[in-house]
Parts: sequence; C-alpha cells; structure tokens
Amino acid sequence: MLVVMAVISILLAAAGPVFDSLTSSQRPATVASAVAGQLERARSHAMSRNTFVWVRLGRVAEEPNDFFVGVYESLDGSKVPNASNIKGCWTAPRFSNISLTIKLAADFSRPSVSDADRPEAAVWIRFSPGGEAWTVSADPMQSRIKMIPPPDEGVLSRWTEIGLQPTRGGVVSPKLRADVASVQIAGLTGQALAFSR
Repeated sequence: MLVVMAVISILLAAAGPVFDSLTSSQRPATVASAVAGQLERARSHAMSRNTFVWVRLGRVAEEPNDFFVGVYESLDGSKVPNASNIKGCWTAPRFSNISLTIKLAADFSRPSVSDADRPEAAVWIRFSPGGEAWTVSADPMQSRIKMIPPPDEGVLSRWTEIGLQPTRGGVVSPKLRADVASVQIAGLTGQALAFSR
C-alpha cells in the first residue's frame, strides 16, 4: 500500500505543470485573444458571403459560470432573424470560469470606452455585409439550445468593449480582481482588438 501511495504522489507531482497549463489557457488574456479571433472570423464570413452574421457573447442559462461564444448566419441575407433563416456557422469556444464585467481594474491601460458601451451580462454583435458591427443587448438567461438573435436593430457604437474577468464558482476573489482583459470592437469597421495586462 505504501508503494502504491508513493507511485501516486510521484505521478501527481509530475502532472502539476500540465494542470498549470490548463488553468493558464483559461486566463482572460487568452480568452480575449480567442474572442477577438472569433469576431474577426465572423466579420470576414459576413463580408465574403454578403450576409448578416451574429456573434453571441456572454453566459447562458445552462452554464452560469462559463463564457460562451456562438456564431450564427442569415441563410437568406436578411437582417431580421427567425427560426427558419438562421443557422450556426461553426463550433465556437466556451470558456470555464470566465464572465463579462464592466468593473475593470483602474490601472488597466487601454483606449477609453463609455460605460454605456460596456455590456455587463450578455451581448450580440451583428456584422453586416459591409463589415459594420452593431451591438444588440441579449437576454443572459436565454437557452443555448435554441438560440435565435433578437430582431432588434441594435446600436452602431464607435467602440464596444467586452470586459473579461476570471471567476471561481461565480465569485471574483480579491486575488483575481487584477487579472482582467478586454476586447474592443469598432462599430464602423468591425475590427476587434484584444487588450490584457
């Protein structure tokens, strides 16, 4: 029994770096880069297919501690979505223990964005065939199973900022408050930029 326990402790010690790399992949800086990449891909898809593409960012009812990215396109080129003309574009990522926040650390350096252009719980970004990014508020309790973008026109802001904060079980500990990142989306061009500490 002592030999078995010694082998298990050696294996656990050797596995430590693997667990560290798994948790670092869920840091806000990594998530911000992945989200910016998804937004850029969605904008390119809208422009190349001459259609509207919606990107859903934030938590959903089924995964309250996860940050979800979903990408959907209009099948008929219409900007008014319904159950028959919307389909998912590709499998987009989901990140555990990451949430949207408007409370970014005061010393986090990046271009300023007004508080009205920082969603707190969930948001849709609608890309037009010209590449513009319209911000549409989202229901944070919407089911991920039958997700349809809202028919709302949305707002063409100069910049929209998605603040990202790590959480553990839905709680932001004092140790994690300084670990933030953000993604800023230009309304007129649809360009997405990631910022991190």
